[in-house]
Amino acid sequence: MSSDFTLQQTMGELRAAERLSLNATVPPAEVPGVRIEKLLGQGAFGQVWKGRDLNTSREVAIKFYLHRGGVNWSLLGREVKHLVNMSTGRYIVQVLTVGWEAEPPYYVMEFLENGSLEDLIRQRGRLTVTESIAIFRQIAEGLNFAHGKGVLHCDLKPANVLLDHDWRPRLADFGQSRMSHEQSPSLGTLFYMAPEQADLAASADAGWDVYALGAILHTMLVGTPPYRSPHVVEKLDTAASLPERLERYRNAIFDSPAPRSHYKLSRADKALCQIVDRCLAKQPMDRYANVQQVLEAVARREIARVRRPLYLLGIVGPLLLLTMMMVFFLRGISIAKRESLERVQHWALMSNQFAAKFAASSLEGEIADLFRTVEAESNRERLRELITEAFEATEQSLRDIARVRDNQADIARFAEIPQLRKLNEYLASRLDEIVDDNSAGGKSAIFSSLLVLDALGNNLAIDYYDPEEAKTNSPIGKNFAYRTYFTGLQEDLKPNQLQVRPAAIRSTHFSSVFRSTSTGKWKVAISAPIWRDTADAESDGTPIGIVVLTINLGDFHLLLDTSYQQGDDRILVFVDGRQGMEGTLLQHPLLRAQMRPGTLVGSNDSLDIPPVIDAGQLAKLRKTGMESYLDPAAMKTNGEVFQGEWIAAMQEVHLPSRDSTDLSDRSKTDLWVLVQERSAGVREPIERLGGRLKNEGLVGLGLVILVICIPWYFVFRMNQVHEKTPSLAQDTNAVNYAGLKATEDIK
Repeated sequence: MSSDFTLQQTMGELRAAERLSLNATVPPAEVPGVRIEKLLGQGAFGQVWKGRDLNTSREVAIKFYLHRGGVNWSLLGREVKHLVNMSTGRYIVQVLTVGWEAEPPYYVMEFLENGSLEDLIRQRGRLTVTESIAIFRQIAEGLNFAHGKGVLHCDLKPANVLLDHDWRPRLADFGQSRMSHEQSPSLGTLFYMAPEQADLAASADAGWDVYALGAILHTMLVGTPPYRSPHVVEKLDTAASLPERLERYRNAIFDSPAPRSHYKLSRADKALCQIVDRCLAKQPMDRYANVQQVLEAVARREIARVRRPLYLLGIVGPLLLLTMMMVFFLRGISIAKRESLERVQHWALMSNQFAAKFAASSLEGEIADLFRTVEAESNRERLRELITEAFEATEQSLRDIARVRDNQADIARFAEIPQLRKLNEYLASRLDEIVDDNSAGGKSAIFSSLLVLDALGNNLAIDYYDPEEAKTNSPIGKNFAYRTYFTGLQEDLKPNQLQVRPAAIRSTHFSSVFRSTSTGKWKVAISAPIWRDTADAESDGTPIGIVVLTINLGDFHLLLDTSYQQGDDRILVFVDGRQGMEGTLLQHPLLRAQMRPGTLVGSNDSLDIPPVIDAGQLAKLRKTGMESYLDPAAMKTNGEVFQGEWIAAMQEVHLPSRDSTDLSDRSKTDLWVLVQERSAGVREPIERLGGRLKNEGLVGLGLVILVICIPWYFVFRMNQVHEKTPSLAQDTNAVNYAGLKATEDIK
């Protein structure tokens, strides 16, 4: 590959240019059909004159090339060819006439009187967010048009963006441009050039222009290009050669943290900052693939901004209004003693339905957090390394243990293998950190253990949160391929009847309830496959292991936060929804939270059959809830406190979904949350609230009015801010510019 560079003039040519600069009152040549009026500027290779088309009276700019010896004609020929090819582009500088055979050669282009974007930024310091995104979108549209013609600009920067009479940008200076199929390199301008472009062996790519787009947006918002600082500039200026300068530029970008100045702007929203970040991604694969994707991201941001007040008014406001109306309507019904108890119970049922949905949603949130935690653990490179080392070191030992499952001495020696000890130490540190992070987030759920299985289900390492549990027989070396957290099935397999080794899960999984072989406690587990690399995860490959986080069923934050106290009128219950176990109470105040279902509070009696909801009641609970629910726990020993009628509602718990928020598209956990409230407790407010009807009604009315006014206030303020934002064309301090740069920037 070869690189195109602008040739340097000789000393004689420089002196000739100097003499011409002293006598530039007469145009160097006549241009047919154009009246040349005045000199706009001159540089090392020629002059730029302002003229007027005699046929249309349109103002034009003429660029004369006075020194053939110092001009790379292939470079200029490419520029003019590309400009002519894109002559229909709305945001591309238009070439009107070309006179390569004239003496001196010239070309005529449209005259843009408002200067370049660089001059405007220099004058203003930085542009407003509204101005910046408007200019950015138009530049991107022009660049997208050029890419559609197969032309990559390769030197996009504010100095190469000219502003027309309506302050709309026009792309200029395609001297460094390349066709999309060309393999030759092209150097852009420092701090606007993608790091991979700063290489004399690089091939032109659309990602270069995407990076430059982000750099221009950053410059408009902040006032300076990304990564530019006095220290970096000094380091680049002291380079002894062009390759060394380019290498220092690449290193400066990769060694510096990502730019964050745009996040500090008061009106720069998160979506806009994310567009800047993705355009400026250091690695090409992390950027937008092309300019069209940039335009789509800008369009999505605009749509979101337009919809935001509509959402506030059309969704949040009415929902709040309906909620407040429901609350005060219920109170009004309670105060009216003449109203029937049936209506009170009906509203109580609605309240329980809401509470059940809220509780299910809270549990779903906990499960989602656990999913993220386990997925994060499964993606840790250190864990992959330790599992690989452990399996290689223990493969033969695992075969030996598999032949004699009850050989505790072999299992004990197996646990002392150095690679397994390292893996155990790693799990201990990770479990401590997970617990600390969970506590710092205000969640008090108690984790039971963190363990790792190999691809065959063999337990390689485990760490318990409770030191007492660690004193039990260690499960290290045992095979748990029959567990649902390994197979992803709905039920555990029988461990002694595995004729064929089951396949391991391929995605994060929420297990069915099971009893720990080490502690005897009832638990659930969240497990995730550990892949050797991304390619394995996307193919039909086998994971190298499974990471499992277990939690005692009664230790979820939801249950700990709603622990039952003697005499409570509302309780929270977990119900099994699996076929064959439907209606079985998994967690209930009558049952110990951390023991198997069926152990009574304050009693050592075991329940041979755990409490099960009657099939008829279960069907009603699933459909609409019940106003006369009978708790099956009341029929058990010491269950007298739960006798009587309850108002109950039940909500199914779903797993987190990455693709949809629609419950119909989300997987089930086979768990139901049941909220039940004593009917007797619902009657008490009727007697207490009789004298407060008038005051409560007034307060409720005031709150409803407030709820209606708040969204309108924000919509009004947002519209006001939008109307007060000045347009770019209204800025009286904008720089008057000649319409075309006479000299080229040194790359």
